[in-house]
Amino acid sequence: MVVIALRPDSMAAAILIACVSTAHAQSTRPTTGLTMQGPADQAAAVIKDGLGRPCLDVEAAARRETINPDMLEHVVSLKNNCPRLIKVKVCYYNSDQCKQLDVLGYKRVDTVLGVMKGIKYFRYVLTQK
Repeated sequence: MVVIALRPDSMAAAILIACVSTAHAQSTRPTTGLTMQGPADQAAAVIKDGLGRPCLDVEAAARRETINPDMLEHVVSLKNNCPRLIKVKVCYYNSDQCKQLDVLGYKRVDTVLGVMKGIKYFRYVLTQK
């Protein structure tokens, strides 16, 4: 450990204090507990806006439950960037365990596709109408 004697009003003391407080803030940053998933497999055509961009932004993550951290919720989040209603069916890959959702224009919908013990990664299929 190196000790540097500085006058309290010096610029070096201010920099040293800033570095120590930044290091402390970075070391105490909480973990989110999310395991982000890859993109959805598309079962049909993707609905697009007037500029050819997909209307839906899709994110999925496995999230640990608070009460029992061994259990992971598989959450799928859909954000509609278009003015029209989009009907969506989200399923586990090669499964008939599905959720049907209506995503209103410019709205976001989050759904829990399922809950499994210790399964951090999952595949899912998205169908848009």
